[in-house]
Amino acid sequence: MTEAAKAIHKSLVLQEKIDPSTDLYYDQLDKRIREYFPQKFSDGGSPEATRVAQPVASATRSTKTSGRRTVKLSASQAAMAKRLGVTLEQYAKYVKEA
Repeated sequence: MTEAAKAIHKSLVLQEKIDPSTDLYYDQLDKRIREYFPQKFSDGGSPEATRVAQPVASATRSTKTSGRRTVKLSASQAAMAKRLGVTLEQYAKYVKEA
């Protein structure tokens, strides 16, 4: 579309001698762009190009688990880990698997 607009500009200014600072220039440019690319404009004739909606991430959280899960140990579980002589991380890994 950019190259077409440049070619139309040259035609209007050099061949048809239309001043690019006038409303006539912009009216002709708009008219010809719409003729060449009707699919880019809505049927109502407004200059809004039709756009394809881009997919975006959901606003809500996914129900899938991400693979990493945090485990909160209760006070009694922490005490049990201490009695067994294992770290809290090791005990949490056991709790997670169970």
